[in-house]
Amino acid sequence: MNSYRYQQKPTMTRYGTKIQRRVLVALCAMLVLTVIGLTVWGLDQSTTISRTQDRLERRINSSLIDAINEVSRLTGGVQSNTSSKLALVRQYVFNIDQMNNIAIEVFGESGRIVPTEAITALYNDLDIYETTIQTATSSTLDIRTTTLTHLTALQTILAR
Repeated sequence: MNSYRYQQKPTMTRYGTKIQRRVLVALCAMLVLTVIGLTVWGLDQSTTISRTQDRLERRINSSLIDAINEVSRLTGGVQSNTSSKLALVRQYVFNIDQMNNIAIEVFGESGRIVPTEAITALYNDLDIYETTIQTATSSTLDIRTTTLTHLTALQTILAR
């Protein structure tokens, strides 16, 4: 004798009342839509973060190129416009520093674009350059070369 009995597969009609089944279906549909919405939102945020970092890097590169151009125009001696050109270079370096700080605030320490040593070296170069201009006791060619070297080294670092 076979003790096997046919059992019907469970269906939705067996669980709860008609209203409870509708509520369950609605909740499941809302859950699926929420997961899809959060996935789309997360992908959009990822794209926005990537775009923001790219824009900060481009602005830093732009300021760096402008600073290099201004330092290249400086002469080895002190002229009447040397202080104003040096002020422009300082402004570009400050802009690089501020964009770097924004990147750090937004992305954390891993978002740092410009190394701290590079910014410190550039500010030191500009301070020495300014002191040399004010005393006018020696040629500014050496400090100009050093500043230009630091700027181009930073450009090489950022190109990687």
